[in-house]
Amino acid sequence: MGTNMRTRSEWANGRLMLIVAMLLSLNSCMMIKSKSDVSGEYELKVGANNIALKISPDESFSERITWQGGKVQSHSGRWMWAKEGIDFDQLWIPPEFAPQYILQADASAIQFIRPERHWGKVILPIFPDADTEFKMISHASQ
Repeated sequence: MGTNMRTRSEWANGRLMLIVAMLLSLNSCMMIKSKSDVSGEYELKVGANNIALKISPDESFSERITWQGGKVQSHSGRWMWAKEGIDFDQLWIPPEFAPQYILQADASAIQFIRPERHWGKVILPIFPDADTEFKMISHASQ
């Protein structure tokens, strides 16, 4: 009887671990479904270059690009929530932030981004295959 109880206990523990693993995988990456969840400040770093992006609740955005040598460029525009994503009128991602395999990236304007929540942190994937993404550093107060 002792061996049978141990086998049941091991089976129950294994089943519990499987359930926990499934729940963790469900919570690790989720699509954002609310406009209010994306308002805030983001950062994208590639090497010594940096883009600071501010997405405001009033549907405006500003970006500040800081280059390795200290040069700074600023852009601003409008955004809207559409199809569970952000539709930018002209978010500019310089080619220095793009992976090598994206040849058409020079002076490209990003139009639509589907935000995601990874382990509780909001990200805006720019070039997902290269793990190039804006990461939220602070949420906007509504």
